[in-house]
Amino acid sequence: MLSGLVALCLIVSVPTTGEFVRVDLPDGDRLTGKIVSVSGDSVVINHAVLGKVTVPLDAVQASEANAKSGKGQSAKSADTTQPHQSDSAASSKAVPSPPPDPWKASISLAATASQTTSSTYNTRLGVEAHYKTDAEQFDVTGSWYWNQSNGRTSDNDILVRAAQQWFIADSRWLYFAQGTWQYDQFEEWTHRVSPYGGMGYKLVDDDSLKLTLKGGAGATWRYHGNSVDPQLLFEVNTNWNIDERQQLEGFASIAPNPTDWSNYLLTLKLDWKLKIADDSPWSFSLGIRNIYDSNPTGDSDGNDLKAYAGLSMDF
Repeated sequence: MLSGLVALCLIVSVPTTGEFVRVDLPDGDRLTGKIVSVSGDSVVINHAVLGKVTVPLDAVQASEANAKSGKGQSAKSADTTQPHQSDSAASSKAVPSPPPDPWKASISLAATASQTTSSTYNTRLGVEAHYKTDAEQFDVTGSWYWNQSNGRTSDNDILVRAAQQWFIADSRWLYFAQGTWQYDQFEEWTHRVSPYGGMGYKLVDDDSLKLTLKGGAGATWRYHGNSVDPQLLFEVNTNWNIDERQQLEGFASIAPNPTDWSNYLLTLKLDWKLKIADDSPWSFSLGIRNIYDSNPTGDSDGNDLKAYAGLSMDF
């Protein structure tokens, strides 16, 4: 007799397929739906938003008897409003927000023109792209400088710099490969290529300020004359977000010949940007670039200084 009562209680308490039930989860969320199947200590329900969901049997709060009764039906209809609101919150929690876009890019333009006793035109066009994840970072920048006075071109210079960094997990250390290609119509070498590789250390790595030291080795190859100088490389990179609208970034590097330290390339580049408005892609920019060759060729004085001001657009 006692075993029969226990069996009867189990039959009554276990929900059945097709029953509309409410499930209260431990975190306070609530799901509603019809039972698809019951097995062991779990129940599969068909949720209107999430589809088929497996829940613990002891979290099911409704019974077949209540679902069939008029009282149960009214309770069910009254109960479906708030649970659905909770279900929406649960589904929104379940969908992760998309990761930030690892790519950033910008284009800048600076141009001046004057016409008095002579006509002078100056143009600087710059482009850059950056890719960064937790494991690596890739940066490429390019700039073109052109100057003409009284119909004669006096400057036609292109510089492209690319750098790839791989971050060592749980460390401030990194290793890198980078290089520059420069074309100058009025230099004897015409084309100059400088590849390097080595290790780096993130001396400061905050959201507002980043300061990275690099050390490595490489070479500089000059097209005319087909000369190659082996070089060491020492470099410091910085990126400073001064505030929400101002940014200062740049680098300084020196690449000496390991057997003759009086023969070196010294490069300095610094750019300051000021956003026109907080939510604007446009910025006012100022910059300086200087490349000094301690062992120039031809008629060059060895110093190539550029200063510019203009507008840039981020996208």
